[in-house]
Amino acid sequence: MKEVLAKIKDKLIVSCQGNASDNNPFHRPEDMLMMARAAKIGGCAGFRANTPPNIEAIKGEFPDVPMVGIWKVVTEGCDVYITPTMKEVDKLVELGCEIIAVDGTNRKNCEGNYAYELIGKIKAKYPNQVVMADLATLYEAEKCLEQGADIISTTLSGYTQETLDKYERGVDLDLIKEIRTKFPNAFINAEGRIWTLDDARNAFDYGADVVTIGTAITSPMAITKRFNTIIKK
Repeated sequence: MKEVLAKIKDKLIVSCQGNASDNNPFHRPEDMLMMARAAKIGGCAGFRANTPPNIEAIKGEFPDVPMVGIWKVVTEGCDVYITPTMKEVDKLVELGCEIIAVDGTNRKNCEGNYAYELIGKIKAKYPNQVVMADLATLYEAEKCLEQGADIISTTLSGYTQETLDKYERGVDLDLIKEIRTKFPNAFINAEGRIWTLDDARNAFDYGADVVTIGTAITSPMAITKRFNTIIKK
């Protein structure tokens, strides 16, 4: 466990994800593998990928590079979709994901339990598995740490109902600082709306141990839209 954290400490993880439903042309396993290849050449220390096929494609070529595995499963009427149950966890363990990220919010999952409670179940079944908690608030960070989370991630700040007002502010530096202050020994991943070099630098300055960047690196479509929006203004 400590070896995994040491490999990513003070470094960059690149999230290689794509969604066909968003009309993103880059969404196939072979597309995600190409993204991973480019990111590795650029010097990233790890990957984050969604769904077994994409994870298998990347893991097959980079077996020794830390993988943050997730499996998004959307259930009607439920806001929790990032690795929501043990069914998804079991598969991610089978695939050899060094780190498994789950929803760590205070929302109910499709089984009627608080999302963060899944962390305790994972640790009971797989005590040596590194678990990352994707969350949005300081309270959720506390709950996730109590459940045994190894990495606290700001991934969902700006996306949950109570934090929607933070979306336009970019990466949640205040949350990083709050977690670092209250839990000085926590391992913090800064993730979510990191667009610039200054965003990444500030995340580390505010207390992050690792930074994960996805859209700003691996989504040409979103990058183009962002520039086009600025130009139109």
